[in-house]
Amino acid sequence: MNFGKSISLLAAISSLATVGSNATANEIANFYKDKQVSIVVAARAGGGHHKYSLFIARYLKKHTPGNPTYITQNMGGAGGTKAANYLYNRAAQDGSAIGILLSDTPFASRMRATGVKYVANKFHYLGGVDKPQGAFVVLKRSGIKTMEEAKKKSVVFASTGKGSQTYILPKLANAMIGTKFKIVTGYKGMAGVYKALDGKEADGFQSGWSSVQLIRPHWLAEGRVVVLAANSLSRLKDAPNAPTFRDLVKNPLDRKIVEIISNNDVIGRAWIAPPGIPKARLKALRTAFKNMANDPDAIAAAKKRKMDWSYVPWQPQQAHASSITNADDKLFKRVRALINQK
Repeated sequence: MNFGKSISLLAAISSLATVGSNATANEIANFYKDKQVSIVVAARAGGGHHKYSLFIARYLKKHTPGNPTYITQNMGGAGGTKAANYLYNRAAQDGSAIGILLSDTPFASRMRATGVKYVANKFHYLGGVDKPQGAFVVLKRSGIKTMEEAKKKSVVFASTGKGSQTYILPKLANAMIGTKFKIVTGYKGMAGVYKALDGKEADGFQSGWSSVQLIRPHWLAEGRVVVLAANSLSRLKDAPNAPTFRDLVKNPLDRKIVEIISNNDVIGRAWIAPPGIPKARLKALRTAFKNMANDPDAIAAAKKRKMDWSYVPWQPQQAHASSITNADDKLFKRVRALINQK
């Protein structure tokens, strides 16, 4: 084949690839045009996941081909398992349903003996706009300022239920380092937890730190909050003197457990698609999510609302879900033993 013919062949191949790409883009836009896309939120209204999902809906519409309308659908319950089961088994698999799970939903899939009908790493992660570090938080009226003091004085922690980090983390702290948190369960979502503290039914909780500023900013403005420790691989920038929970754990196996849990912040505000979504639509949603997260208008609006905002790619989220799905079962047996879960 001479040089001229080679150039012509390459041009023809390139032209066909462009036509195919344009056809795919048109098919995606046609699919999403006039569509409603559900964002299934694994929490009740009023919490951080709900507020962030409402916020991103407008900008996802802007960046998704066909400009579909995004609506939120709250589905709290069973520590996030209810929503995870729904997205995995019953939600539309065609790209018209996405969701946001709790940061500990992948971990919970290895912890629960019954009720789990999903495999965490088979969800398709789309990306995030925040890495919400967890924290052990108390109000000053509790009378303690450190985890060391929490070993000497009992403090009531409000919890949404035994399947969530609001229960598991304080329970592990009691077992691993000797704190005396008294955990009261049954509060409806994080909104219920915050109301429990407002009503003086409890003095502390363990959950995402960034939600405090979003949901109870006056607590911070009035200096009412104490961070005992961060449930993260790094310290909180707002409380740099507070240790990480990992720093306080000495047993090697327990420390490995805490490291896995502490890395959950990478999927703390991760939006996902169900396992059956077509590849082309998954790719389009991931691109839309990245463009939404980097949209100057979205960034400015988030800053105005004092929302933590920083794009988190889908790849590390997918990798962390896989690391939990494939982790040695002895780690989870140890956790179940420590929190007295069969």
